[in-house]
Amino acid sequence: MTTTAAPPRAGAVLASGAATVLWYALPDGISSRTARGWVKVGLFAGSLALSAPELRAALATTRERPGPGGGDDPPFTFRSLPAGKQAVTLGSAAAALALAARGVVAVERWAFRQGQARAAAGKRLPHTGPALAYGVLTIGLWLVPAPSSDQA
Repeated sequence: MTTTAAPPRAGAVLASGAATVLWYALPDGISSRTARGWVKVGLFAGSLALSAPELRAALATTRERPGPGGGDDPPFTFRSLPAGKQAVTLGSAAAALALAARGVVAVERWAFRQGQARAAAGKRLPHTGPALAYGVLTIGLWLVPAPSSDQA
C-alpha cells in the first residue's frame, strides 16, 4: 500500500520560516532577555497552532494504515506491549527527549554566542544574517518528502 502525504500548506511553511527568522534575530531588536523570552513563548505558541493541522493529518494517516498482519488488523499500539516493555519504551523516549532538549539548548547558546561575537566585531545586525539562513533551512526541511510506508 502506498500512502502519499498531502503537501504541507504554504501558509504554514512560510509562517514557520518567518518564525524561525524572528526567533534567531530577536537579540538584534530586543535587548531584554526577559522580553525576548516572552516573545519566544508567543512565537512557539503560534508555530504550534499553525502546525496542528499537519499533526492531525499525520495522526489520521497513521490510524488508517493496516496493522502488521495487513488487512483489517489494527495498527500496532503501545498498549499492546507488556508492562516491562512499556516501561523500557517510555524510559527510552524520555532519555531521547532529554538528550534532544540538551542538544537544542547547546545549539541555541552556540548561535547566540556567535551572534554576540559578530556584534563585538562591529557587524551590524549580527544575529539577523544567520537567522535568515536558518529560516531558509526551515522552509527547505518542510519541503522534504516524507518516506513512504513501502520503503524498507
